[in-house]
Amino acid sequence: MLKINRKISVYISIVLTAIMFACAVALAFYMPTFLEHLLSLLEKSGAFSGLAPFQMTVLYVALYAEIALMMIGLGMLFALLLLVQKKMVFTPTAVELIRYISWCLILMGVIMASLTFFSLLALFIGAAVFFVGLTIRVVKNVIESAVYLKEENDLTI
Repeated sequence: MLKINRKISVYISIVLTAIMFACAVALAFYMPTFLEHLLSLLEKSGAFSGLAPFQMTVLYVALYAEIALMMIGLGMLFALLLLVQKKMVFTPTAVELIRYISWCLILMGVIMASLTFFSLLALFIGAAVFFVGLTIRVVKNVIESAVYLKEENDLTI
């Protein structure tokens, strides 16, 4: 199995997070074009019959909210990776960042699941994103307990 140096692994994660953020920014600018193209492909295949103007507005608002939450989460992930790079993982700041990342994912899952009027696939994607957010939340609880134990050990020494 390929083993990567810890420093290189953190740098790779930082670069991939920055690339993902740039892609989210680009998607925000091209969302109307991308969505119209996607909807036209679905209509041509016969799997979709069109949306009312109100449904289109709801879809745009939901997708832009998804992108905003993704950008916020990626910004916090970038800050967390900088803490990892400084070897400051078990700190209250890191726990707070993980908490906010989990809430971003949970909200993204709820928003995506609410788009089931558009496609049943949105329910499954929303449930998957919600599950990832819940998993990150459990990891946050574990790290929070480790921070508490570390602080108690630092006080007794």
